[in-house]
Amino acid sequence: MQNENNVQNLIDKAFKDPITNLLLEKSTLTHIQFETLIIDLLTDILSDEKVSFNQKANFRNKKVKRASFSRTLSQARKRISSSIFTIILLSYIGVFEEKPFESYLILAEKLKDYYQSLEKSEFKFTKSNYKKMEEELFDKINSLSKPTSLKIM
Repeated sequence: MQNENNVQNLIDKAFKDPITNLLLEKSTLTHIQFETLIIDLLTDILSDEKVSFNQKANFRNKKVKRASFSRTLSQARKRISSSIFTIILLSYIGVFEEKPFESYLILAEKLKDYYQSLEKSEFKFTKSNYKKMEEELFDKINSLSKPTSLKIM
């Protein structure tokens, strides 16, 4: 695979981003499942040829066998699928308004803008900037997920 360094750099970069780590900490994915999923996605995107699970497993921080990589990837995909079904179920029974994902889309766009600013080095990452971003992120997510906001509309 010709882009091995690119893949490894992108994986390392994902885990150096404190917002990624903050979101991961609150997600249903484990660190290892997230790492495995990212490796699977990046190798497929950045490679012109099919990448084997043996090759993908070599990108993991802790070296694992193909079977372990495959099992962890399957677990990550199941958790993601379950999360999506949960949101759709709650939307179906009327817990969310007609446009249940609009608030999430706004939050996702804000995070995308933040990430792109980091990429372009427009955003100076300081502790105070991080703390502000963290508070804003938690406030928005908490308002979207607090028990009182989950009710039949």
